[in-house]
Order: sequence, then C-alpha cells, then structure tokens
Amino acid sequence: MILRGSRRPDTSGRRATRLVRTLTVTASTLAAVGLSVGGTLASAAPVSSRPISYAVSPVASPASPTHLPTVTAAKDVAVIVLDTLTPAVVGPGKDVTITGTVTAPLTGPLSTPELRVVRGEVRVDQRTALDDWASGRTQTAGRTIDVTALPTVGAGQSRAFTTTIPWHQLRSETAFAAVPISVEVVQQGASEPTGRTRTFIAWNGRKEYVPIQVATVLPVTLDPDVDLFSRDDAARQSAWQRAIGPGSRVERIIQGTRSSRADLAVDPSVLGPDTGVDAAPGGPTPSPSTSGTPSGSPAPTSPSTTPPTSPSPSTSTNPPASPSTTSGGRPATASATIAQLGDGIASQLRGRSVWALPYADADLAATVGIDPANSLVRDLVSRASTLTKRLAQPARADVVWPVDGLLPTGREQGIKRLLAATSVKKPAGIVVNAAAVTKVTAYTPSARRVAAGGTRLLAYDPRLSALLPRRTDPSPVLSVQRYLAETLVLLGERAGTPRSVLVAAPRDYDPDPTALAAFLSATSSAPWLETVDAGALLSDHGSDKAVPQTRPATTVASAAPPAVLTARRLTQMAEQRDTLLSVSSVLRDGAEFERTYREVLDELGSARWRYQPASWATLSNSVARDVRAATSAIRVVPRTSTINLLAENGTLRITVENGLDYTVQDIRLRLVPDNPRIRIVEQPAPVTIGPTSRTNVPVEVAAVAAGRAEIRAYLTTADGTVIGSPASIPVSANPLDGAIYWVGGILVGLVLLAGVVRAVVKGTSRVDEIADIEAVTAAHESLGGADERDGDRPA
Repeated sequence: MILRGSRRPDTSGRRATRLVRTLTVTASTLAAVGLSVGGTLASAAPVSSRPISYAVSPVASPASPTHLPTVTAAKDVAVIVLDTLTPAVVGPGKDVTITGTVTAPLTGPLSTPELRVVRGEVRVDQRTALDDWASGRTQTAGRTIDVTALPTVGAGQSRAFTTTIPWHQLRSETAFAAVPISVEVVQQGASEPTGRTRTFIAWNGRKEYVPIQVATVLPVTLDPDVDLFSRDDAARQSAWQRAIGPGSRVERIIQGTRSSRADLAVDPSVLGPDTGVDAAPGGPTPSPSTSGTPSGSPAPTSPSTTPPTSPSPSTSTNPPASPSTTSGGRPATASATIAQLGDGIASQLRGRSVWALPYADADLAATVGIDPANSLVRDLVSRASTLTKRLAQPARADVVWPVDGLLPTGREQGIKRLLAATSVKKPAGIVVNAAAVTKVTAYTPSARRVAAGGTRLLAYDPRLSALLPRRTDPSPVLSVQRYLAETLVLLGERAGTPRSVLVAAPRDYDPDPTALAAFLSATSSAPWLETVDAGALLSDHGSDKAVPQTRPATTVASAAPPAVLTARRLTQMAEQRDTLLSVSSVLRDGAEFERTYREVLDELGSARWRYQPASWATLSNSVARDVRAATSAIRVVPRTSTINLLAENGTLRITVENGLDYTVQDIRLRLVPDNPRIRIVEQPAPVTIGPTSRTNVPVEVAAVAAGRAEIRAYLTTADGTVIGSPASIPVSANPLDGAIYWVGGILVGLVLLAGVVRAVVKGTSRVDEIADIEAVTAAHESLGGADERDGDRPA
C-alpha cells in the first residue's frame, strides 16, 4: 500500500509512479555520505544496531542501483534517503522530480509530518562554499520551495515520498549555477526539522562557457587475498571466483563502465596467472599442464597449509579438481577453471580503452625511492605487455600510476631510471594527485601538467575523484549532484578558458555497477562537460597547455596506506628471483618451471598488499619455502664416512641428485679442497640427470701429502652461477713414499748384478774338473767309515 499526504495545488501536472520494494538503511552510513557528497543529518544521534526492514514505494528509475547497503534507523533523528533526482541538470521548462524515503526515529513516530524542499539563500561559487553547505556549517535561512504532506510514520518505520519542484523555483539569473537545496522532514507543530539531507541541483540556463574536458580512469586490480596463490585447488579456485568471477569487484567495475568512455588501467594478472600461452580472442583455454603446477613437481606452498618436508612427487601433486567442468563435460582442474574466468574478463575488456599496469600492479611508488634498479620490479614492468597479447589489442603501458598519487623529489628521475632497463623504456606520463603538484592558486589548474624533468603529468582532482559512487552509498544521487555542483564551480572560475579535469579511482575502489553506470551517464551528459579519453590529456589541446608543477605549501596525504616494501625486502625478492632463474636455466623445460615458481614471487611486489600488510608477510614466508624447496631438490649428496685415498692418484665418485620432475641438463659439478693435501686433477664435464633420479660423477684427484682434507662439492650453471645444495666430502690421504720403491728396486737390481758378475769372474767349479766323481765319492765314504771305526776303539 502506498501512503501519501495532501500537498499544495500542482499546476504542472505532476504525478508519482508507484513501485514497492524493500529497503534497509543506516543512519551512520548516511552521516558519512552527507559529509562527503552533500547530505547531512539534522543532528548527531546514537545509532541503533537493530536492523529494520520495511516496505517503501519510491518512483521507479532505470538507474536505480542493484545494491543498497544495510541501514538502521537512527535513535533521535529522521533519516532521509534520496533515491532519484531527475533530471540531473535543470533548465528552463524542466521541472525536477525527487523520490526517496523517510524513516522515523526509533524513539517515536513522525506524526503527520511535512516534507519540505528548501532552497539555500547562499551563493555557491567556490569549493569551500560547497563544503560549508554540504556539511551544515552554512546556517543561512533558506526559502521553502515545495511542501509535501506525509501520513504518520511509525517509530523505526519508513514511507516513500515523491515531490516535484517547478523549474522556475530553481532558476538562476546566471547562465549556470549550483543551487543548494535541503530536503527536510518536520513534525506537525514543530518549527525545526527532525531530519534533513542537503544536496545541490545543477542549473544550466544558457551556454556561455567553453566546456571542460573530463577524463575518468579506474584501476582494475586484484584484492589482497593470499588464497589466490594457495596450493590447495579448492581454496585457490574459490578465491579466483571471488576475485574475478560473476559479481566480483573486478566485474562490477567493468560492467559499470561498459557504456562510458572511462579508461581502465588493468593489472595483467587479473586475467589469471601467466601461463606462458598467448591466448587469442576466442582461442582455446590453455591446458592444465601449461597453466598450473606440473604434476609431481614441488608446487608452490600455500600460505595456509604446511609445506612439504621434501620435494618428492607424493607431497606435491595437486588434489583432485573442483566440480567445475570443461566444455566437453569432463571435470576441470582449478587451473583450467581460473583460465576460463580470466578469458571471461578478457572478453569484456576487448574493444575498451585500456592501459596496462605493471604485472601484479608492482608498487613503483615504493620501489623507485629505494631501489630503482630492482630486477624483479623491472621485469614486472616489462611484462605489462602480456595484456596486449592476451587482449589482442593495444594497451599502453607507458603511463605510470604510483599508488600513493604523490610526486616527491627524485621520483620522476627514479621512474625514468627504472623504466630505462625495461621494454617500456620511458614514461609517457605519470598519474598524480593534483594537490601534490599544485600550490594554492586563485583557480584550479588544468589536468594537463608537466614535471620539473619534462615528463607529462596527468593530475587528477582528488575532490571529484572522491565522489565516484561506492557500494556503501545508499544511492548515487548525492554523488551525482555534488559532482555536477563541483564542476560548475570549476567552470565558473574561468568559463571562457579551455581546461581539463581528470577523475581517478583508488586501487580499492568498489562500486555498484548500476550506480556507477548511472553516475557516469548523468555526469557525462552535462552540457558543460566534454568527455575524453585520459590519454588525450598527454598532449596539449588548443590553449589548454601543460602547466609546470609547483610545490604545495602543505604536505599532501598519500592516496594509499604505507608501503610494505623495504630495501631489505626488495633485495630479498630480487635474490629469490635470480635463484629461480638460475635453476630454470639448467632445466630442459625451464620456462614451465619458472612460471610455476615465480607466480607467487611476482605477486610480492604488488601494491595491493598495502591494504593488507599482514598478508604480505604470510605470502613471503611461503615464497621463501618454495625457493628453498626448489633449490634444495638439486643437490650434491653428502657423505657421512671418510674416503681413504691410499695412492697418489685416484678417482672419487660424487653422487648428484635431482629431486625435481624436470630433466637437469648441462649442470657443472665443481670441487674445491680446503687444503693443498688434495689436488683436483681435472674438474668433471657437464652432466645431465633425469627427473627424480641421481647419478655418480667420477672426479680424478691427486694426493700431494698425507693427512685429512675436506672437499667442497657444489653445482653451477654454465655461466658459473651456484645453484642447488652443496656438500662436503671428507678425504683421508695416505700415499706411500716413492723413494721406498726406488731404493728397493735398486737393491734388488744390485744383488742380481753381483751374482752375475761373480759367476762370470770366478769361472768353472773344481768339482767339474774331477774325472770320475763317483769313484772319488765312494773312496771318501770308505775312508770316513774307517775313521769312525778307529774312533770307537779304546785309547
């Protein structure tokens, strides 16, 4: 049922369209919106935490947001929510219709209240005047231009209202103006309103100005969610569904800007992990083998799970896939599902005006001030080109957008130095907060600026940028009307001078797609605004030439939380990157290995972790484990027992193990003794080791002296880079002295020679000269017998 009270006679044929819908609101949200975009409450009051749902009947609007925040009624004040204000720009003959809802305080009902529209009697020609009216600081009495009677509204309940204001009540003598109005609810018999919302109506009577060029750019980046890089398939797939799937923040931004000329600055990693496969429009989805962790290899560890204790295949194979299916009806792996989600986002981006942020939205603001030569961040800048390949259309990567929106001394030169060693080479422009490059002036400078070093600047207006509608806003009405009022004040500063304005959203921007579309449509249709691509601001337009930057008198706040990257962390990341590159250089399928292990390492350089610094530490620990697991999988197997070398020369057999599911080829084993007792005769030749296997490498050594020695055995790439895990080989050398063999040999030779000489010198034996040796022998024996007998006789 629609309840509506009597009202003044209407001579303009006004009428209301009825539509019942459910709406919930919170006074605290409205108070915040009032201070930021132009609506205020009559007074501060405690807010009840009890949610109240109620049926209201505002006029239907094709631009009504699809998402409205949950709100509760206030304790002591009435809450007024404006649903629509049409048309957004008023001119001669155009009446204004406002729809919305009124919610009574929790402490009591609104007894036959009146809804009043009051026109403020204050001139709004400066931005400070806008702030004063919107915040309620302007106390000047206004003129009531419309009254609508409402039936009693029960405590905590709400009623819809519709009111139409004749255009002549809003007309201004000037060609254009921001007309301040207040929508108020007054109890019967009361003189002061119980609740109010302040906003503005844009008046455009005639064209006496040069339109302002307006460009809008919104970042499309991932949320700081560590589960996006989990090794658990179900957790990873669910995280990517939240990040880029239907209804995600990324998709809401893309959908909300689809019918506008807004530029999108896209992080290439939004399309999913870099698979190394150039996807063409409508092309096939990369297979799981090329888009995820290879089966059996040590997968990157999950920040939320315990890492494997060894790189064995049994601990690194991914679990079964999720319930998702491929086009053929077969179950799809998490990697294939994520690739499909990325393809869906890519298809929505094709044909749009797109910038390419560095891969993973690398935090250039932090890097250039610490280590502009950092190899990992430079690589991320070069990989911005992957967006062009994925979309099969140009995506400029030479516009640098520091996440903090600042341009401190030295940053311009730091950006140039960082980009010089990348595929980008040099910046075409830098997106910066206009307040950071502007001192106080009589009027607002153009968005076309130039830095001290000659680099073009795209200076965004922070006030206008803050008015982009968010999901927490009850409706985009207040944002639209405040935006139009702000631009009218800018126009009035120098109405006959060509100028430009840039509107930029923060990295964590989260809109409702319908509300954003309505906002962009309403603001772009204003006749004093000319919508252009942001890239057009990189060159001069007529007399709107780039203005040199100036130093602000006060410190400008960062547009993002503090950086998580430090000099130590950047150095650590670069070293980890170099380590993984070294390992991949000795693998037969090194490119696949590199993609697998660098996926998470690349993400550590992202600016998104500023919004959740604790997650950076969690992810960093998992990366450290990954790098250790990958490098320790290729190792020299240590020996627990000592090798005894019992000769001057010998062959040692050193065992080298490859624990990866990749073939290691042309790896060098190098041995270095810790003392000169052992000498390496020749370093072994390059070796090749199959997946998850080991081999024995022979090494020729020489023992120079007796004693113990330790041989350090380690592995290197072809260029001498040390990789893998080294080992110490204990050796005990016990070589026999060579002099012993020489002396012994000489003595034996002398004995043999002496015998030969004696035989030659002494000639024939006397025995040989006896003619009848047998007879002589017999006679000698007979004489011997006689002697023995004589010896037996008594003396």
